[in-house]
Amino acid sequence: MSDVLIVSPLAREIAASIDGIPAGIEVATAGSANEIDIDLARVRALVAFPQAVSPALLARMPMLEWLQTLTAGVDPLAGLDLGGIALSSMAGVQGPQMAELAFLYMLAFTRDLRGILARQAAARWLPAPQPLLAGAHVVIVGVGRIAEALARRCQAFEMRVTGVSGSRSTAPGFDRIAPLRDLAAVAASADFLVVLAPYSPATHHLVSRAVIAALPSTAVLINIARGAVVDQDALVEALAAARIGGAGLDVFAEEPLPPEHALWRLPNVILTPHIGGWSTRFVEQVAPVIAENIRRWFGAPRRALVNRIVAR
Repeated sequence: MSDVLIVSPLAREIAASIDGIPAGIEVATAGSANEIDIDLARVRALVAFPQAVSPALLARMPMLEWLQTLTAGVDPLAGLDLGGIALSSMAGVQGPQMAELAFLYMLAFTRDLRGILARQAAARWLPAPQPLLAGAHVVIVGVGRIAEALARRCQAFEMRVTGVSGSRSTAPGFDRIAPLRDLAAVAASADFLVVLAPYSPATHHLVSRAVIAALPSTAVLINIARGAVVDQDALVEALAAARIGGAGLDVFAEEPLPPEHALWRLPNVILTPHIGGWSTRFVEQVAPVIAENIRRWFGAPRRALVNRIVAR
């Protein structure tokens, strides 16, 4: 019997990094859902990326009690019947890599990294005054733990930080937090608009055509949340017409982004292939959360899971 099954290309590494779990709890691993070679009918806890969880897999796990995702976002699970199954996430765990990706975009646009590399390739010496992030206004849409990690780093760079949230009015690292109804008005003074809101039907195209139109002509939109939180068609139109300064995009309405899509060829866009949550330290980041939740779930008495998601 395997009490816990970890399904991930890094499953063995994660399992090897888990310690301090209750005696007698067995942990099995599989590189993917197609590589599972244990009796799923006895599995009580599943650790996996949401995309690996399917109705067919759940149907083979009648004793499943708890699902631990390896991501902060759980929107790919929408539509699955998780009735009676506790759900927990990696909320906040990937804050360092997400924040650093946002800074990669911000510094690349502020310092004209493309121009620097082009002049280097042409052996062209052209000194010029350098713009600063210090004093810039960053607006972060969605105020969760990853947003807090980004806000702290922005404050260290002496940036002005405004959050936009539907549920919070204060948070560490933010100079102020505005309500969602004021998103377009706040965007009008943004040097950078960073999208970190989770996806749900309520946040579909939250960054709408009107919000994009409100951005200053020099502003850069950064989306490291979910593609559908931004009206991608409206964004492409604004970028193609140079109505905004640029965009740093890690997520898209369709993934992988089709080779023929216009975003690949726009000169004011920097694209990355949905790598925001990944890092070379991923295993050491997620293993402590998994171990702690195994202790809480299988220990006596059972305790509340870290990052448990309660259905609303």
